[in-house]
Amino acid sequence: MGHPKGLFLLFGVEMWERFSYYGMRGLLVLYLIAVISLRQLPTGAYTNALEIGESRKATIDGKEREVELTQQRTLHILVGGAAAPAAGDNGAFRIRYKSDDGQTVEKQAPADLKPQLVFQRLMRSGEGDEATWAPDPKDTGDPIQLVGQPGQEFANEEIAFSVSNPTDRTVKLVAGIRRDGTDAKTYFTVNDNSGVFTTEIKPDSKRAPDEKPVQVVIAANAHDSGRNWLKPAATNCQGWYAGLCYLLPLLGGLIADKLIGTHKSMIVGGLLISFGHIALAISGFGNLGSTDLGMDVFVFGMALIVIGTGHFKPSVSVMVGQLYTAHDPRRDGAFTIFYMGINLGAFLCNYVCGTLGQKVGWHWGFGAAAVGMLAGLGMYVSMRPKYLGSVGSGPQGARTPAPIFLLTGIVLAALVALAFHAGTLSQIDTFVSNQYVAGAISLAALIWAIWFTASQTGDNRGAVAAIFIITLFNAFFWLAFEQASTSINVFTEERTNRVIGAFAVPATWFQSINPFLILLGGPLFGILWVGLARMNRNPSQPVKVFYGLLFLGLGYIFMTVAGAQAAKEGAKAAMWLIAATYFLHTVGELCLSPTGLSFVTKTAPKQSVSLLMGVYLMSSFIANLGGAKIAGQVEAIERGELKLPWQLGGQADYFFLFVVTSLVAGVAVLLLTPMLKRMIHGRE
Repeated sequence: MGHPKGLFLLFGVEMWERFSYYGMRGLLVLYLIAVISLRQLPTGAYTNALEIGESRKATIDGKEREVELTQQRTLHILVGGAAAPAAGDNGAFRIRYKSDDGQTVEKQAPADLKPQLVFQRLMRSGEGDEATWAPDPKDTGDPIQLVGQPGQEFANEEIAFSVSNPTDRTVKLVAGIRRDGTDAKTYFTVNDNSGVFTTEIKPDSKRAPDEKPVQVVIAANAHDSGRNWLKPAATNCQGWYAGLCYLLPLLGGLIADKLIGTHKSMIVGGLLISFGHIALAISGFGNLGSTDLGMDVFVFGMALIVIGTGHFKPSVSVMVGQLYTAHDPRRDGAFTIFYMGINLGAFLCNYVCGTLGQKVGWHWGFGAAAVGMLAGLGMYVSMRPKYLGSVGSGPQGARTPAPIFLLTGIVLAALVALAFHAGTLSQIDTFVSNQYVAGAISLAALIWAIWFTASQTGDNRGAVAAIFIITLFNAFFWLAFEQASTSINVFTEERTNRVIGAFAVPATWFQSINPFLILLGGPLFGILWVGLARMNRNPSQPVKVFYGLLFLGLGYIFMTVAGAQAAKEGAKAAMWLIAATYFLHTVGELCLSPTGLSFVTKTAPKQSVSLLMGVYLMSSFIANLGGAKIAGQVEAIERGELKLPWQLGGQADYFFLFVVTSLVAGVAVLLLTPMLKRMIHGRE
């Protein structure tokens, strides 16, 4: 294809590194929010409480408020002949609402306030596809008992209620397993949701004669136990994990530039990543999968991966740039080909790691990613002398031994695990999330960027300033795009109809749509940029950023439709809406991302190229962390606790937020394009 053979070696090693990273990325949130499996419980008695009711307006304390009015049904899980505990407040009606000062208030419902929806317990008959549900005439409202033996299937792992609405208006259903504190354990999903399930129930008078009432199905986890975290905590963990994988390359780039070179930095990073995935697999052995010690080991593994990625990621990208001269017209095409390697790994991992994780056991999926990273390292070490030669060698006179950074990474990861165990990481997250602290950090970053730009000489000053501005818009893009691993991933798992015939498509497989489309479209875009360059009509990088944001915003229109579709009558969104979202997001990504890497390597001053590559990648830290914290508000927006200017229903309100922000950012960068082109004149 007219490129150095070393490009395809770097293609291969990056493919396997991304196989491991995206294998982890697709599983992490789903694993963290998955409920505890009944079949993995030791002998004993366990209790959950189903809260089922509605969200409605009611006059409380002399003021009309939006309240949740629910009735509690106790669920007793009896393992190995254990006796049932006391029923508690089974059958009680309670209300929950926000007070005037924003605090959540929960108390006994007034005697005159009753749900408008009517719930009928159902009894199941038959098995598999032939199973049917019918009203249970023996339901007295007493606690529901599930009885079984350790490690075996329970006789009644699904419980169901039909919901009718005798009123003349639509009523919002609310149902979920009660969580008293973040450490509370739950063993059931409600209509496939690990959190609170909401939907709109239309009046019975508007229901067709052959139209069945909405059903609420409470199902035990028949798979491997997850960690049973609340969704905001799970998405926050994903944000820190993915974000730090983009922040630490800033330090890793400096180490490679000044101390050991990109070649040795890649070796150190690849080994740390492999060790990390091995730790993730070990954290599921025996009872580690359900203990605090196992979670500490899991965090140790994640920290190893993050530190390893800090060494690996900037080094491999810079080595691609080192294969070409600054003005070689093949550079954009080379980075597009390289970007295909990233996406080949991202495509394959979901069918290996994702399938193992969701169908066999979570830690089989995490462990499989280690195999990919070790395969990539073996290929790189054996073939580098022939195809790369001295590319990536350390700076002249450098004598720092690379193994020091390998040992340092392991020690740092262990300290992170200890900090997690002690609760220090949670305190750090709370501190960083404070609006005043976040503002101070942003101001400090701005001051540094201005100082660094001012310290440049000649044309370098404008070029560096342009990189910082493009980096800001890059953050806007990835903040919305990276919802794929958090809110879109969870929506696909819980709110999308993934059944084809008798086969339920694993949610992780949808993560492969984007890389598959890049594999198809990447070569076309590579040819496009080269062809436009020959005609002197290649769009500048700011214009490509505009196109990226435009297609990203258009993609979220389909997610908005999916969110609205899933808000009606307990329905689930169509799979094609998710696919359409990923298609448009992929077009946007191909406009912005691979060409962005090339833009930095040829625009930045040579003595600072790795540093500025780290800065550019740092925008993804901001995007991943900020986007994950926003993703934690999905249920609050859906339940009406957090209001947005538009009211579209269900999760449509949440996804429409990214339609607005993406298009506004796109217009802004388009308006700045003439100025940015002057700043980088002669370097594109």
